[in-house]
Formats: sequence, C-alpha cells, structure tokens
Amino acid sequence: MTKKFSIIIPAYNAEEYLGRCLDSLLKQNLSIDEYEILVVNDGSTDGTWDIVRKYAGNFSNIRAFSTENKGVSEARNYACSQAIGEYFIFVDADDWIKEDTLSLLYTKMKDEHLDLLVTNYRYWNKDGEQPRALHYTRKCKDGMAVCSGQEFMQQCLPPVVWGIVYRLSYWQKHNFRFLPIRHEDEELIPRVFYFADRVNFLSIDFYNYYQHPGSFMMNYDERSCMYMLRAMESVERFRREYVEGEKMNYFFQNLIARNLLKALKRSIQWGAPAKIQLQMITEMNKIGLTPLPKDKSIFYTWLYNISPALFLRYYRIKLKKVSR
Repeated sequence: MTKKFSIIIPAYNAEEYLGRCLDSLLKQNLSIDEYEILVVNDGSTDGTWDIVRKYAGNFSNIRAFSTENKGVSEARNYACSQAIGEYFIFVDADDWIKEDTLSLLYTKMKDEHLDLLVTNYRYWNKDGEQPRALHYTRKCKDGMAVCSGQEFMQQCLPPVVWGIVYRLSYWQKHNFRFLPIRHEDEELIPRVFYFADRVNFLSIDFYNYYQHPGSFMMNYDERSCMYMLRAMESVERFRREYVEGEKMNYFFQNLIARNLLKALKRSIQWGAPAKIQLQMITEMNKIGLTPLPKDKSIFYTWLYNISPALFLRYYRIKLKKVSR
C-alpha cells in the first residue's frame, strides 16, 4: 500500500538523540496510516537498536531495519529501496523536524507536481540555536515560480540532502544512489537537481540541524580534503557525461572548484599536515581539476600555475591573518 510520505533515518550509535528525533516525526498532521518512518540501524554498538525496536513495537508506521555497519550512504540507499511513500525526506538521527508540517509539504508537492521541494532549516548546538542561522531566504524566496532543477541550482544549491522533499518516482527513474564516501551529499545533490523538471522553495523552518561534539563536522579527519576530492572527481565524471550547454558546464566546473578550495581551506584551518594538501593538489592536477573558482583573482590563478606549493604557503599565511 502506497503512503503519502516516507521518512528515512540512518542511525549509528544515536541512543542519546534518537528518541527526540522519532518523537518529532510522530507529531505530524498526517494520520499514522498515511506515512511511514524507516529507521536503519547501521551496526550500532550502543543502545540504538533497542530504542528502534521499542518505538517500532509501539507505533505501526515505524519500520525497523538492522544491518552491518556500512556507513550512512548504504543505510540511506537501503531505506530508499524499501520506501513506499509518494514523497520522502531524509532525517539524521540527531536532528528533528517541525511538528505538524508533513501535510503542508505533501500539499505543496502534489499541487505543484514537484520533483523536489527545498525548505529552510534552523541550526542548533548544545547551548541552543546559534545566532548565524543558515537559511536560504537570501537567494530563494516564497512565491518564486516553479522552475527546473538547472535553473534552481544556479540560484541556490543546498549542500546537504536533508531539508529537501523528494518525489520517489523521480528518484527511482534516475536510480540515484549515494556513493559510500564522505561528502556524499555534495556528490549527490548536483546530480539530483540537474535532472529535475520541477523544483520550488518553501520558506518554512522545517528541519532542525543539531551540531554536537560527535557530529561529522565537529570531528575533522586530516584526510577529509581527499574525501572531498573523490566526491568532486565523481561530479566531474557526471559533468563530462551528462551536462550540456556552456552555462551549465561553467556552473559545474565552478562548483567543483569552490568545493575543492573549501576543502583545502578547512584542511589548513584544522592544522592538517601540508603534505596532505600537496597530495590533494597533485591528484587534482592528474585528473584535470583545480581549486580555483572563476571569480578568484588573476593573482591566485597566476600563483597557483607557477607553484602550487607556493600558493598553499601564501594561502596558509592569509588564513592565519584572517583568523586573528
């Protein structure tokens, strides 16, 4: 039996936060028969699976799955293959959604025949909401017309997969899958938006993103920049195979360069060894990628082309001055 909505939650060692997440998903203005919650326990070693089973035993719309630990990408892929909702969303186990909003999102998707619907989100840490709430409102506004994914992504391209409503048949038509890598969101999102025919934005603070000491963004791996390179290498292969038109090719090349430069910057800021950054640049050069967005100064381009090592040294000094 088809549902109106599927909600997909990958859960790994999430016992501290999972209850709050599931409670928010259950406080919705659709009947319990109209939507499903798919929780994939990704080989947790704490009490996550016990919590999942308890909730599944008490609520008929919660479907519980347990797998070996293969990472968030495979957990999401598995849940997508099991989903029966007309539309679906991703929610991380340490986050939560706004109460009584699924009906609104469903109506918006249905009435406008959307493939994708982007919503706003709120940003929290252990002390409460941070003042720099990250919203899309500056670039995307209520009342904007339905547009293609290619048009939308040039105004505003979300860097994450949560906070977006997806039409399941659209996802299945293109056989979208997450790669089993870090920065999997940045790799998948451009592909998902590129093929979409109808996309819109709804300025509702639907998603609540919680950044805590155990979050991925708070636990930097010194090789994170190499993971981003693998993700952007995949996006570049996609560009060469599918992207048409000068404007969209320019957009993709610039997107890849910005993400690579951001990864280098983060690597420097977190004190990763210079040899890691040099390795990243060496591998970028081998596959024809660059960390220089089109809007970077001529000086940056000149310095990088003369000596990537000198470019890194200059960039490292510049970042230290900015952080003072």
